[in-house]
Amino acid sequence: MLAPVTSLATKSVLDLIDTGQSILRALSPLIMSLAVIYFVWALTQYLLKEGEERAKAKDAMIWGVLILFVMVSVWGLVEILDATVF
Repeated sequence: MLAPVTSLATKSVLDLIDTGQSILRALSPLIMSLAVIYFVWALTQYLLKEGEERAKAKDAMIWGVLILFVMVSVWGLVEILDATVF
């Protein structure tokens, strides 16, 4: 009696997961591009400024590299999980 309900629920959950994956796949390049733009902006600030502003730009570049590293690492782990689980 409950078999049709559970099969419909399973199908809707899988559709929801597929929709979420497609949204994340579409947003990933945008977010990655924003991180690269942030790093390049910090690099230009570092090259153009002096003194304390240059130190702030250096910190921003370090954060930009860390953000890019974390994003690429998480993206790789998600792709590995997607290939093995789904």
